[in-house]
Amino acid sequence: MSSYNYFLLTVFSIIFWLMLVDQNVAEYINLIFKIMKVNFIRFIWMIKFHPRNPITNFIMARKYERLAKELEEDMLKNK
Repeated sequence: MSSYNYFLLTVFSIIFWLMLVDQNVAEYINLIFKIMKVNFIRFIWMIKFHPRNPITNFIMARKYERLAKELEEDMLKNK
């Protein structure tokens, strides 16, 4: 094993030991992972719904075109 692997093993062992000894450390690490998940989901939402995103604009334009066609067909049917 390289020194990098020993270093990671030591760090994770210390963190695991702290989690066993003190419940607050385990809750803190759990909260950190929840914050990371929320930030990742927020980042995905920012990418999806940014007004200048060309992919999103293309998808929404196609959706609106289909909706306009449906409404136009319904209006012509009902006349």
